[in-house]
Amino acid sequence: MSLTLQIQYSVMRKHFGFLLLMAAFLFSSCLDTEEKIVIHKNESGLYSVKVDLSRMFQMMKQMGQLDQLEGLDAHEKKDTTYYFKSVIDTVSSLSAKEKALFKDGSIHISSDGEEGLMIVTLNFPFKQLSDLPQIKSSYPQIIDKVIMSKARETSDEDELKDIIPFNPGSEKSFLAPGIEAFRFTASPGKIANRMVDANLFNERVENDSTLQMLQQMSVLMGDMNFKTVVETPSKIKNFKGNQAVLSEDKKTVNFSTTFNDMLNRAEAAEYSVEY
Repeated sequence: MSLTLQIQYSVMRKHFGFLLLMAAFLFSSCLDTEEKIVIHKNESGLYSVKVDLSRMFQMMKQMGQLDQLEGLDAHEKKDTTYYFKSVIDTVSSLSAKEKALFKDGSIHISSDGEEGLMIVTLNFPFKQLSDLPQIKSSYPQIIDKVIMSKARETSDEDELKDIIPFNPGSEKSFLAPGIEAFRFTASPGKIANRMVDANLFNERVENDSTLQMLQQMSVLMGDMNFKTVVETPSKIKNFKGNQAVLSEDKKTVNFSTTFNDMLNRAEAAEYSVEY
């Protein structure tokens, strides 16, 4: 998805424009997104979102547009991790609980201009399973608040203009179409993402100009692929979801769908796992 956050403020400023321009493409066509939930025996774990931008990257390379991405050399290999730790405490709009939940988060960017590869991975560890629903539902808003906080700090007018237009957190529909119509729950031995208001979902889809635009774009640029991977500490007893595939050791299950499938058939985004 993405973003910004720093190892040191000077490093972050150097790459800020690049990160935010990447964010503008994260949830448009020409990409594949994998949401992964890893649960350990002590109920801690990791929530991550991996966005493979390689198709978009290759398209921009063919169009000769890579030079438009600040901080990116068309022939450069990049392997960089940006950490929330050194910046999140300075964001006054975040609550103490939000800072505690996201302070160990990070964003990893791996790219290879020659090979036309680019992958952005967001990682959010959690100490207890009860924290997972809030992390999953609020990370776009957290990113939004961090970006806006950094935007207010910069005195560079040109940089500020670059920051604001490419804020991914401000467009929730990019990250999770109709998220308000679903309820994600997590408790020991069970997680689920269920539709709770079909009418609300349909209303959001019909009235959201961003979703309509993306749906039209997908006709020309290809559909977006979404995958959810759930990895549990013990064997999975029951599972249900779209195109579900269980691993041989019965501790990992994959659910797959596409952007258009979700818009036309909201239940494609539902899943449940018991272990």
